[in-house]
Parts: sequence; structure tokens; C-alpha cells
Amino acid sequence: MKLTNDRENEKGYGLTLDHNLKPDVASIASTGFVLSSYIIADTYGYLPRKEIVKRVKKTLETLWYNVPHFKGFFVHFVDIHTASRYKKSEYSTVDTLLCIKGVIAVSSYFDDLEIKHLADKILNRIEWDFFIDHRSDKKRFYTAYNPDKDGDYANGEAGFIYYWHMLAEQIVMYIIAAGSKRLSNETALELYEGFERNLGSYQGHKYYYSPGNTLFVYQYPLCWLDGKNWINKDGFSWYQNLKNATLGHRAWNLRNYKRFKTFSRETFGLTASSSPNGYSVFHCVPSISNSYLTDGTIQPNAMIGSLITNPKEVLKALFYMKDIPKVWTKYGFVDAYNFEDRKWISKQFITIDNGLEMLMANAYLSGEVVASFMNHEIIKRGLEVLQWKKI
Repeated sequence: MKLTNDRENEKGYGLTLDHNLKPDVASIASTGFVLSSYIIADTYGYLPRKEIVKRVKKTLETLWYNVPHFKGFFVHFVDIHTASRYKKSEYSTVDTLLCIKGVIAVSSYFDDLEIKHLADKILNRIEWDFFIDHRSDKKRFYTAYNPDKDGDYANGEAGFIYYWHMLAEQIVMYIIAAGSKRLSNETALELYEGFERNLGSYQGHKYYYSPGNTLFVYQYPLCWLDGKNWINKDGFSWYQNLKNATLGHRAWNLRNYKRFKTFSRETFGLTASSSPNGYSVFHCVPSISNSYLTDGTIQPNAMIGSLITNPKEVLKALFYMKDIPKVWTKYGFVDAYNFEDRKWISKQFITIDNGLEMLMANAYLSGEVVASFMNHEIIKRGLEVLQWKKI
């Protein structure tokens, strides 16, 4: 399945589709996962080193020269051929984050001056200080920007869109921003400590939960961040938080699996995915609304995303799902399946879901991507500024 543009005569070289059913729309977040995948390809010899280095360089050139940005923050969706902004897509902080985590990882891994130079230019272009909301009593990053009042997420008003006041998948953003030298140490700390942390539990599994408590938000940061060996200045571990959240989701499943035909004792985790009713962000309790949301859809990436923290439970679930007809394919697990009213198996391959699975498998098996990411100077400096401690 060809999801990444390898046409060297096109401006969109190296960009990756958001999913296979929209063959012209690339996601900037997906491109960060693919950049990281080249580390795995080199480690295991899937491609010749010369070819991998060429792909990495040309992808970084696309990001530097061709992909639209606002103050260094990339537009979320682009045309995969031209690299031009797709319709009126927003300039997204979190999707830029997912992209530059891949940029940082390859810059650290490959001993190549051109790769490092291009990566540095991309990272140094980001004006973190420009994207800070000062209106409230706490400094917080904006989530996005859209110059069009009728653009994505703009809600009739051009300009900045909302801000990161809540726990979500943005944790590593604070580390990179702190290491960028764009912010004072005081501002960097204030931003990291400025988002809400709601503590809750389910059947004794206590963790900080996001407003909707969807599982992927705890998993994405640890695709690159070594949360197992690093804690913040207060001794808190995001690795342990993911472990407890996963156990909480699994405990909820064990109490409720008989209510859904598709569920089983082995499978667990409510997260975002395709479903028979379209794309949905399923979520568990505890949550701000004190309610859960699911239509019975199972997402394999919900489990694989916790492979590093909960291997025993995850591997049991994977062996169970692998025996379900048509759920395991030549490309790995399907994105989702649902057998409630009829036998539905998603035909979508959402690249960030596949990317989550790939990077978590690498983190569990050998850890080259995490090691490369953590070895970059911007990460080392950011951890020092935020006063994180290695354990």
C-alpha cells in the first residue's frame, strides 16, 4: 500500500496520506510518523542506507521549502502532490508537534550534516512565543490558527483557535518549546504547569485523565518520549499515568464487555477511530461528562498503543484478535471492526493509527526511535529547563 509520495518531480515528495480513502490529502502529522519509520527501516535493513538518507533529506526539503506554515507551525492538511494548503485547513500546533518529533528523531539518528541543517532550520523557524495565550491567569499555548473565518475550526472568526488548557496529547510540546531557546525558563515552566490535571480513578486505577478520556492522548507522547526513565520535577511519571489509564480502560471493559457483541474479555480500550457510523472519538470514564461513549467498535491500535506499559494484557489481546477472520491483514491489523448489527471491518487505514502501532512496537522491541529522539540537544535542553529527572 503506497501512502507516501515518492515522486521526486512533485513538491509534495515525502508527504503521507491522512488515510487511504482520500488519495490526494496528506496529513502533516502522518509525515512525522513516516520520518520516524526511516530509523526503523535503517536499523533492520528494510531499505539501503543511501535510499533512506535520500528520502529523509527530500522530505525535510519539502517541509522547509514547500509546506505552508504560519510562524513555523504547519498547516494540518495539504495536497499530497503540490504541498499546498488543503481547502481552508488550520495551522495546527499538535499536528506540527507530531511532525517535528519525527524531524528531531531523524536529525539525531542520521550522521548527516545536510539532514541536521534542514532539521535545525525547521525547528528554529517555530515561533513558540507567538502562540502563547495571555488572556487568562495562566499562560497557555493556542491549539491552532486559521486566517479564514470560515476555515476549519474557526467558528466564524479568523485568528487563533482555542488553547491547551486541558490534558491531551500535547505533553512533548512543552519539552520542545522549553528547549528551543524561544522562551524564558520561567515561561516554559509556567506553560507546562498551566494545563488542568484532573485526577480520577476506575476500580482503583488512579490517573490524570483528559476531558473525554480517550486512550490515544496518553499514548502518543510515549511514541518518542522515554517516560519510563524520566519523571517531572514533582516526581510524576507520564509512563505510569498511561499504564494506569490502560488498566482503567481494561477494568471498564471487563465490567461491560457482555453488553456488546464485538467486545471480549481480552480486548479493551476506547479511543478514536473509524466506525460504522463514521469517524468517532470514543471515550471512557472517568471523564468530564461522567459518561462513556462507544458503539461497540474495537480498535487494535488502542491496545498496541500501550504495549510498552502493559505488555502482558496487550499481547494477550493481540493474539486473540489475530485469530478473528479478516482483522489481521498483510498490512497488520485493520483500523477497527464492529460486529454489533452486521459484520463491519474498516476499509480505512488511518496513518497516524498505523504510526502509533509501529512506534510502540519499536519502543517495546528495541527502542531506536525513542533513543534517537531523547538524544537530541533540544530535548536534553528542554528536560533540563523543565527540571525533569532521570530515574
